[in-house]
Amino acid sequence: MGELKWWEEQTRLWRELVPRSGQATTVQGELIRCTGKLTDEAYRNANINWDSGHERMARFVGDTLDDPQTFTPEELDRLRIAVTQVIENFEQPDVSGHGSPHYLLTEMAVRWCLAHPVPIPHAKDVELRR
Repeated sequence: MGELKWWEEQTRLWRELVPRSGQATTVQGELIRCTGKLTDEAYRNANINWDSGHERMARFVGDTLDDPQTFTPEELDRLRIAVTQVIENFEQPDVSGHGSPHYLLTEMAVRWCLAHPVPIPHAKDVELRR
């Protein structure tokens, strides 16, 4: 298969798993939706619309990806740092592109989805309005 081009896989996963509106019905879809929405808000709007919903999404991503069966201890450390950076630095998001916290979380979400291809049901978070 060659080197994973996660950005291409992200596009495919979005198309296949993310509904037009609202939360996804699978954990895989919700991971892709949340990382996409967080990245879009940071890059397109400099997080001007940041609210508690964005923090909920970032925490969902971090909690779900904190998976030692899928990622190495070093990758998990990078994941935890990235989630913290996204939440704590929301007023000045790192929009430097590849290597930024948003891109890292998106790449890890794609890798997690590929490692877990069987759909896992996602219960709607009634507190999330994003």
